[in-house]
Parts: sequence; C-alpha cells; structure tokens
Amino acid sequence: MKDRLRKIERVVEVQRQLKRLSEWKLALLRRDEIGLRKAQEDLIGRLNDGAVHHGLFVGSMARRLTRLAQESEEVRAKSEALQERVRDEALRLKRTERLARDVARESEADDEKVGLERILEARKAGGGDSLA
Repeated sequence: MKDRLRKIERVVEVQRQLKRLSEWKLALLRRDEIGLRKAQEDLIGRLNDGAVHHGLFVGSMARRLTRLAQESEEVRAKSEALQERVRDEALRLKRTERLARDVARESEADDEKVGLERILEARKAGGGDSLA
C-alpha cells in the first residue's frame, strides 16, 4: 500500500509540473498576443497621423499590418488550444490528488488495523484477560 501511495504521489507531482509548464506557456502566448496588438495599434496610428511622407510607405505598412493580423490569429488559436489543455490538466490533477488522498486514508487504516492486531496478539501472548 505504501508503494502505491508513493507512486501516486509521484504522478501527482509530475502532473503539477505539467500544469505549471502549460500555464507558463499560456502566459508567454498572452504576452506575445499583447505585443502583436500593440504593434498593430502603433502601425495604425502611424497610418492615421496624416504625414506627407507616409504615402510612400502605405503599401509596406498595409502588408505589415496584414502579417501582424495573421500572426495574431495564429497566436490566439494556439492560446485557445493551450487554455483547453490547461483545463484538462487541472481536472486530471484534481482526480489524481483525490485518488492519492483515498489511498493515503486506506494506508492509514491498514496501518491502524495492523497496530491493533499487534496489540491484541501481544495481549494474548501475555496471558491477561483484561485490557487494563
């Protein structure tokens, strides 16, 4: 029973680490998403400022804006998929933690049972009839 508990506790720890890793990746994707949004806003602001020399660069700015929009959509899709993965990992972790608690309770009950059996055996071996 103790071996089973140790194995389950190791699995719980690995699942915690996987969940933390996924959360870290999700945070990085969100940071990238914010950076892309900021770059788009800056580019749109430059297009809208009305400077004369910007007419020369409108084509390249429009292409850059299109690329930023595509990158932003890719990052958003990755972020949504990773968010679902984080949810799944959290649920899996909760189930495994619940299993670990149940096994720990069973192990404690077994230990208590063995302890009581030893007390009774020792009492029988001592030859006394009372427990006092």
